[in-house]
Amino acid sequence: MQEARPIRNHQVGGREVMEKIMSGLSREFAALDARMAEIISSQDPLVQQVFDPVRRSMGKRIRPLLVFLSGQCFSPALEPALTVAVCAELVHTATLVHDDVVDRSPLRRGQPTLHALWGNKVAVLAGDFIFARAFHLLVGLQDFRYLRRVLQMISGMGEGEIMQLTHAFDVEVTEKQYLARIERKTALFFSTCCELGALAGGAGQEQMEALSTYGLQMGIAFQIVDDLFDYVADPDAIGKPVAEDLREGNLTLPVLHALRSAKPHRRESLRRWIQEQDLSAEHLQTIISWVREEGSLDYSRQLAGRYVDAALAQLEKLPPSPAREHLAQVARYVLERGR
Repeated sequence: MQEARPIRNHQVGGREVMEKIMSGLSREFAALDARMAEIISSQDPLVQQVFDPVRRSMGKRIRPLLVFLSGQCFSPALEPALTVAVCAELVHTATLVHDDVVDRSPLRRGQPTLHALWGNKVAVLAGDFIFARAFHLLVGLQDFRYLRRVLQMISGMGEGEIMQLTHAFDVEVTEKQYLARIERKTALFFSTCCELGALAGGAGQEQMEALSTYGLQMGIAFQIVDDLFDYVADPDAIGKPVAEDLREGNLTLPVLHALRSAKPHRRESLRRWIQEQDLSAEHLQTIISWVREEGSLDYSRQLAGRYVDAALAQLEKLPPSPAREHLAQVARYVLERGR
């Protein structure tokens, strides 16, 4: 058994480390890609054309990564972790397809969205098709715990999306409400991936709970950092315009902090512009400047760091292993994304 050592620090976790972790799982991701290509497909040539952009726009695969690493904390076996990882990526892909319809997004990661190419009806049906394939995989595992947890997750994610839409342009939203929203909308998915990966690896209940909590805390940090991109990122790098969330009325932590902590005259202007949806290019640029000047970005990074610390503390409940250390590096990488 490996000697235990402290893992709560933020010194390692950059892009190079993530690439190394991913390359170490080349067998797993090759199997994942093969299964995904098989599942998101059709014998009808025209329907296959619908699915082609879906496969091209798939993300960084952090969710299946969490499944694989959580499982490998307890077992090196490829299955059933592979099936869980494929399901996670299918559900993620389906939610993105539906999100783009709701948000009327023309681009995702710099590529035309499915609804932009084929219209809303085809996009919604394609998302439904992918969801159905994911549920079919879960049923095949013949263990009700997998399906129950994923359905709970999807229910929570839907609630989070509704919370975001119903609180659009609402300057009275509190930080507590924001955190509750992103816990459902994003962190619950990370938590589920870690918990079901642990289940696939044969973990005990306490170990599953530790990884579930790790995923939840890390997922909250992930979304806080992601929301920073609305104010600091290069639009070409993130595949959408800067301040896009704010323009659509999604008030994230940086602007919520500014609404609470900025100088009085700035707070008054912020409230008025947001409430009246008077978000011209000039006003958006002014808001971005104020968010930076009022320390709102630093505040958000510090809060994300506290959630990463909480996630790392959960990993100390697991036996030492390379997979555990890789999970720690993934959590640290979450903070590196926002620097």
